[in-house]
Amino acid sequence: MTNAQTESTKPVPLAPPSTQQSWTLKNPIPLVLEILIIFQMFFVTLFFKTFRVFLPSSKKSVKGNVVLITGSGRGLGRELALEFAQLGAKVACVDVDQTSNEETVKLIEAKVPGVSAKAYTVNVAVSSETAALAVKVELDLGPVDILINNAAVIVGHTFLGAQDHTISTIININLLGNFWMIRSFLPSMMKRNSGHIVAISSISSLSGEAKLSAYSASKWGINGMMESLREELREHSHNKIHTTVVIPRLINTSADYMKSINSRLPVLSVEYAAKATVHGILTNEVEFTIPHISYFTNIIRKLFPVNISDSIKNIFYVKIMLPSQEYQDNLPNMSIINHTVATN
Repeated sequence: MTNAQTESTKPVPLAPPSTQQSWTLKNPIPLVLEILIIFQMFFVTLFFKTFRVFLPSSKKSVKGNVVLITGSGRGLGRELALEFAQLGAKVACVDVDQTSNEETVKLIEAKVPGVSAKAYTVNVAVSSETAALAVKVELDLGPVDILINNAAVIVGHTFLGAQDHTISTIININLLGNFWMIRSFLPSMMKRNSGHIVAISSISSLSGEAKLSAYSASKWGINGMMESLREELREHSHNKIHTTVVIPRLINTSADYMKSINSRLPVLSVEYAAKATVHGILTNEVEFTIPHISYFTNIIRKLFPVNISDSIKNIFYVKIMLPSQEYQDNLPNMSIINHTVATN
């Protein structure tokens, strides 16, 4: 390598802190007025929200819409696919497990005759596969109206005990998979100024649990990514693309996983979680927990001193019991992780 090449690869140093610009509060008087307006808006909104408790929420129709659901091979994803098919939507089922995903489509066709449902075998952690998926789905079913990023893997591990590739693959599937899917389908939505992007997060994004550090980190990341995306969309005048973050408590997606979880509060059934998710999507909720009270209880808990907050978590505990490595290696989530590592 020549000296010129060596020089060109050196990182460019950052400029020192600015001494020219005075970092003071900008427009203080308008700021006070804007804060007062926010308070006024709060009380007006609170009044109408309270009033709406006694009225049924208006729901949008998805009949004829294309709804794409990742992680549709089992659990919540499969149930969501069935729910939207029953509402008359055309359903694109996306999963890395071809066999289970095709079973979902067969279930849909058996329960909702005449519905348009199609299976796509895709690893959402691979951006080239999600880009190709966007082209294929539009050719097969039409442009996607509702994108539901549900695909995720959950693997219990101690902070120091997990292998590096396990942590990185959990992040790649759970968080980066959301990025690649949105980047693949958002351009079409922006051209049409129409669409709805949904992320299935987790209560772990509001309250981290021991032995779920990689999973919790990925779900906290989803919340931040979706909020940032919504802010970016709000910068476009007349934006009509909706975003929704769904934050469910533990869901009983499989008896195999429930063996490793000890929760004081009852876990959610897949059916209940799916119906609540669909309701939130159809009413264009921006962010909600399942059940709704979980959001407020977590906010209130964090207002207390740390010792009281910890005591509350001790009372309403969720404990992850790590199974033997041999048992965990045979679970679907671990096989998905190993498959992703092998193909990258």
